[in-house]
Amino acid sequence: MPPLTDSTLRSTLPARALLGRLLAVRMSLIAGWAAGIVWLHWGLGIRMPLLPMAAVLALMGLFSLSTAWRLRLDVPATQMEFLVHLLADLTAFAVLAFFSGGATNPFVSLMLVPVVIAAISLRPRWVWLLAAVAGGYYALLLFVYQPLAVADPTAAYGMHLGGMWFNFLISAGLIAFFVTRMHAALRLRDQELSTLREKQLRDERIVALGTQAALAAHELATPLATIQTTAHELAAEFVNDPDIGADCRLLEKQAQACKRILTQLAARAQDTPPAAQPLDTWLAALAERWQMLRPDAQIATELPPDQRHFTPPDGLEQAILNVLNNAADASPDVVELSAATEGDVLFIDVADRGPGFTPEQKAQAGRVLFSGKPGRGWGMGLALTHATLERLGGSLTLVERDGGGTRVRITLPWKQAT
Repeated sequence: MPPLTDSTLRSTLPARALLGRLLAVRMSLIAGWAAGIVWLHWGLGIRMPLLPMAAVLALMGLFSLSTAWRLRLDVPATQMEFLVHLLADLTAFAVLAFFSGGATNPFVSLMLVPVVIAAISLRPRWVWLLAAVAGGYYALLLFVYQPLAVADPTAAYGMHLGGMWFNFLISAGLIAFFVTRMHAALRLRDQELSTLREKQLRDERIVALGTQAALAAHELATPLATIQTTAHELAAEFVNDPDIGADCRLLEKQAQACKRILTQLAARAQDTPPAAQPLDTWLAALAERWQMLRPDAQIATELPPDQRHFTPPDGLEQAILNVLNNAADASPDVVELSAATEGDVLFIDVADRGPGFTPEQKAQAGRVLFSGKPGRGWGMGLALTHATLERLGGSLTLVERDGGGTRVRITLPWKQAT
């Protein structure tokens, strides 16, 4: 995945976080204008041009409905789209100010609110464009407007001062509301980008490791065949020696297991799908293969009698083997493998009686490379398992057991495994 450029980041905004807040501000202004018109026209007896002002408010209401419908699409909002919304709100506000006293209207300074919003969310050139439009509207309203029909100059001055005070409160509230919500949305976006970058770096390391593993698998095929043949011949030669003969047979089985792993790698490279089989049969065979690879360890299984055909996703088998190996390395006691199904969800648990994980290791498990076994392992097991399950839509969790030890739970959607 290529790195995200500044142009990409600044040209795509979280639609629900930004347009949703702008829609809330617009609806508040519509309600405020409507209440002000009603109060002036019928409360104070100051005649207002009701028809054109009602038409502007109706258009703003329809625009708000279209914005609410657009938000249901849950697609990113571009810089240009956001700019169009701010220009539409600014123009509607200027038209309403024209019919209600122009620059003498104490609420005319609310035209600064779209400029403040633009300064937080848009590129500088669009901010300056919006500021220029706002300044032009304000200059035009100094000379072109319909004055309010207020007969008493003293009353008009008092209303103007009161309106300025109320306008200050509204402006401060709207700016504080939008700016704080905007910052919260941008912080959330930064956190999501940080998570994506971390995942990208982890995936790059895993892909590099996979490439090296494929090369190693190719090189190991010949020496493994030699080891298997030699072990078979030695087992036949020392058939009467129980100790040496048993060791040779064990070595032959280990070589066969390694060869089978290489065969599976080759099949995956050719996109050959694994055969479907009952879940309990597949898990039992998996436990048997692991026991062959780890003859020094003991395993106890508790498998569900589930006869539904199960096609293991690519990488799941190795993920479980990684967890079993970690459990066997952490504790000399019996490793417990159990499974359960609940609807369309598969749960696979691996439990041990080892020292467990610290809280810091639990937080890092599967996300960074570390090893809880000093001198043993490279810390790749949980990282590979976590990456595999994440790709399959599953998850991995670590839980402390009563009496000591750790239970690793693998959760996988059944529908993705069939």
